[in-house]
Formats: sequence, C-alpha cells, structure tokens
Amino acid sequence: MADRRIALFGTIQAAPKGIELRAGPVSATLENGALRWIRLDGIEVLRGIAFLVRDRNWGTPTPRVSDLIVDQAGQEFRVTFKALCATADGELPWSAEIVGEASGALRFIGRASPAGDFVTNRTGFVILHPLERVAGCSVDVTHVDSTKRRARFPALIDPEQCFFDVRALSHEALPGVWATCRMEGDAWEMEDHRNWLDASFKTYVRPLALPYPYTIKGGSSVTQTVTLSFSGAMPAARRAVMEAPVQIALGRASTSRMPAIGLRAPLQWLDEASAAVELVRLSGPQLINGRIDPRMGQGAREIKRLGTLAATVGAGLALEVVVPCRRDPSVELVEFAGELRESSARPESIIVAAAEDRIRGEPGPPPPPLALLAEIYRAARVALPDTPIGGGTFGFFTELNRNWPPIGLIDYITHAVCSVVHASDDRAMMENLESFQHIIRTVKAFAGNTPHRLIASGLGLDINPGSDPAPNLGNVRGTMVRMDPRHRGLFGAAWTLASIGEAARGGIVAISPAALVGEFGIVHRRLPYGQPWFDDLDCAAVYPVYHVVAGMAEAVGRPLVEAISSDRTRIATVAYRAADGGTSLWLANLRDYRQRVTLPNLDANARISRLDESTFEPAAMDPAFLCAHTAALESREIEIGAHGITWIQIGR
Repeated sequence: MADRRIALFGTIQAAPKGIELRAGPVSATLENGALRWIRLDGIEVLRGIAFLVRDRNWGTPTPRVSDLIVDQAGQEFRVTFKALCATADGELPWSAEIVGEASGALRFIGRASPAGDFVTNRTGFVILHPLERVAGCSVDVTHVDSTKRRARFPALIDPEQCFFDVRALSHEALPGVWATCRMEGDAWEMEDHRNWLDASFKTYVRPLALPYPYTIKGGSSVTQTVTLSFSGAMPAARRAVMEAPVQIALGRASTSRMPAIGLRAPLQWLDEASAAVELVRLSGPQLINGRIDPRMGQGAREIKRLGTLAATVGAGLALEVVVPCRRDPSVELVEFAGELRESSARPESIIVAAAEDRIRGEPGPPPPPLALLAEIYRAARVALPDTPIGGGTFGFFTELNRNWPPIGLIDYITHAVCSVVHASDDRAMMENLESFQHIIRTVKAFAGNTPHRLIASGLGLDINPGSDPAPNLGNVRGTMVRMDPRHRGLFGAAWTLASIGEAARGGIVAISPAALVGEFGIVHRRLPYGQPWFDDLDCAAVYPVYHVVAGMAEAVGRPLVEAISSDRTRIATVAYRAADGGTSLWLANLRDYRQRVTLPNLDANARISRLDESTFEPAAMDPAFLCAHTAALESREIEIGAHGITWIQIGR
C-alpha cells in the first residue's frame, strides 16, 4: 500500500510544521525560520519575511533550524533560533530574533557570521508583498537617502526593478490603515516576482547592479533588521474562525474555448516514450512538443523520431528550434529547413527562438535585440514558407517580458512557466497559480490578440536560462530543480488542473503541462533516479496527472463554462460544455487536508468521480479510471480529500 506522503507528494519528506504566532490584531506563521502569511484582521499584509541565502546558481538552501525558543505571552511573542545554510561552497551559520508587540508591530533581526569565506549571490532579508490589494495600488517609498515619494505597485508585470535604494515601503493594508515595512543594514530594491510565476512583489537585499557571486569574509558579520508597523485606526484582536465550506456556482457558457493540450517529448527520454506510446495515445493530447538544438548536433534524425512519435500518438508536432545566432540566422534556418526535409516530418508549427546567450537576461541595459529577433522571424518565414511560426522564448516569462518579439512576424507567442524558481514549499506552489492571470494580461498588453501558448507549465524546471537545473537525488522539495517529486503525486494533479483552468480563463490556446515520460511524465517508466512506490510495481502505471491530462485533452475546443469558487486558494475549478450538451465540472483541492464543498443545484442524473488518497492505487493501474468509476451524486454537500480531484458530469 502506498505511503500517504507518496500518494500526496511523491516523497516521504515531511512538510514543515508551522507555528502560529499572534501580536495583537496581527497573526503570522513561523515556518523554516521565516515569517509567513502576516495578516491584520485576517487580511494578508505581507506574504513573508525571510533571511535567505542564495548560492552561486541562485539555489536557495533550506535552513537547518536549531535552539528554537518560542515565547507567546498573551498578545505578544518573542522567538529566537539558530540556523545553518549549506551550499556547495560551504556553510553559513546565522541567528535570529523575532519580536511581536501587542500593537501589531513586528521586528525581525538576522545575524550571519561565517567561520570561513562564504560565496553567495545574495544573503539577507527578502520581503514579499502579496498581489491582492497591492498590485496597481499606491505605495509610499522611502529611499536610503531619506527622500520619499508616492508611487504605485505595477499593475502589469514590470520587466525591470520596480524601486531602487529602498529603506521603507508603506501601503494601505486596510481602509485607513497603512502598513510600513522598514529595512535596516543595507540597501534593498524591488522586483516583480510575477515574472517567474511567484505571486508576490519581492524586496531583496543587495542591488543586482553589484557583482555576484560575492564573498562574505570569514570572521565578519552581516546584521540586518526588518520592522513592520501600522498607522491608523487598528482593528481589535479577534479569534480565528472555522473555515466555511467552499461554495461553487456555475454560470453560462462563454465564447472562450478550452485550450489544446500538449505533452513535451524530451530527446533524452525518447526510447522510454516509445515504449509507453500506447498509454500516451489513450490520454489524447493534441500536441507533442519537441526541441531541436543545432548546437548539440541535433537534426534530421531527431526530427524524424519526434515526427514518428507524434504520428503514433495521433497528435500534431510542435517543433521548437533553437537558433544559435553564431552566423547569419538566415543561413542557420536554411540549414534547419534542409534537415526538416530530410526527416520527412510535417510539424503543425515551428517555434523559433534565439539562443539564450543572444537575448537580454538581466534587467537594465543593453536594450533587447529587436533587430536580431526580427531577422530570425523573417528568415524563418523564408526558409519555412508553409509552416505557422511561433516566437518568443523557451525560457521563463521573464525572458519574454525583457525581449518582446516583433509581433507582426509571428503566428503565436510562447514561453514557459515553472513554480519552483524562488520557493519550493507546498503553499507557495499553490499561491503561484494566482500569477497566471497577471502574466496573461501582460502578454495581451504587448501582443494584443496574438495567440498565446505555454510550451511548458509545471512545478519543475524544464529549462533554466541562467544555468542547469539543480539535481535532486534526495527526491525532496527544492528550488531550481528539474525533478519535483510532487509531480508524481496528487499534489501535481491538483496543481495541473488548476493551472489549465487559469490558462483557459485567460484565453491561452495551448498548454503543455507535462511530458510523455521523464521528470515531467504522465506515464511511469524506470529512470536513473528512484520513484518511490511506482518503481516497485510489476505492471504499467500512470501518475495522477495522467487523468487530468486525459480529461482536459478530451475537452479541447469546448466552450468554457463560468465556474466560481468562493475561495480559489482552497478549491480550483474548471468547467466546460461537453459534446453531448451536458456540463463537466472539475474541482481540485489545493490544500493538504479535506475540504467541504457546497455545489449548486444540479440535476438528478449528475455523476461524480474521485481521484484522491483512497483511489490513488487503482487509478495508477487504470488509465480509464475516472471514466470507469462514477457514482450518482447524492448530495450538494461533498468532501474532497487532500489534494484530491473531483469530476462531476451534469445533464448527460
């Protein structure tokens, strides 16, 4: 029998336990040495305050906390602890004191004192502001020279830093109540974290204009302080209330359509993909995404294999081509066209993108190479005259936002999204779903009605424009990792369903939320790293995300039906008009505990299917599990298990 942790998260690693703290009307959670979800009267003021260490590849090691003392006395608290962050370059010990006052004021002091020289890209406090009640709203900025100005948090996603040389930030947390976050000990600046899918604005220490990595000398000390205070008529402290059931409401069918579903076909796993092709075919994807990089000697042979695989699955081949830009792009693309003819493959479209070292990766100057991008797309039009051309980036939205393509030269625009760039805890992964709509709106602002495709969307890191993804031999949660074990669990299925729902509501025409096999696969195959429980099976098996992909692939092109969740942070929704005239309603529990849900009045013939802890094992053995195991819906009041999926068929 599968361990519950494997069923939910794909790993036996325990999630950290948070400690609830209260300072008058302000509540917060202490987790892994950070203050999270700082709320005033139940309203989130800050998403987090954390003393973080970033290694030379921007990885963020989880601190090992020791000597933790928590003193909660009435409406005040004091916390002290020691911590150790280890990277490939060494260890950095640090200590902390956190004080909460009855007035709601908080103070967080961090002191780092390495015994030997320590190499880091960034060490110090990071403060996260949430998006709700913040994006597009006023903020008072105090700079390190004590000058002040009124500004706004960006509404659309800013490709550059939002504010520089910051000492304090004040925003209206509640009507008439302003929250001021003040940082001491260095200079801070803010970036728009939505570029990387993170649902926050990040104020971080040490300006990016300074060289990195840098060295903190052994025997030296780094001390920083963050304070949070409030002004205005503060609400009285009140007790927390029990969560009410999530209410679901259904509206009318809209003109928006469900997106095409793609699966990635990494070249390194093509043999495994070919062995699993029948199970993949049954999932019904519309697209197979395959990437060709001439710098790696890839050409006709690899294109032919991808074309054969797509044809066997019954999907179109969305071919992705890296243009090295080492020579004239027109010459490079003519050579690629020759390789394509030799392969005999007929892709439904070809995405061309400049090599990552030929575009702007950092904010600030130099400006993006628009002339080069235009040259690439014009050359693609000439070399591939009968094929739709996609453009954008194979990297994150960040790279697209810093390198807007000439829209008139491409048929659709592309990029990838990944949830583990800056954080890896379960709650942050689900919070990041909020950023999808912000990304979609920003793309529409500069690309208009150009069709928008997500060529990779998932928890793990398909590609890192700055460096290779981090290894994950321990099969644990981690930032910047390619293999996130949660993809194999119910967590991954819930995240994927919610992300497809966000894509559909935003009008994205195609999304590739997984791969055939491998780190992002929907079908289990033995790989160089362990996959607990699945590797012990003596039969073919699929991951929970398989059932989401199959269900969403069946819905391609169907009219989207408005489905409203009273709490989108707990229950995500997707609904569409089915081919037989009925409605399919899909629900995903985004929390790691059972949720009570109240459904709208539905017809007496409604049917329900469940994918949760109790059905994890049989669902792994049966690719048609959700269709084969339905039951009559007997009540409007249902429960959905931890990170469970519920499919309700209405009016069929």
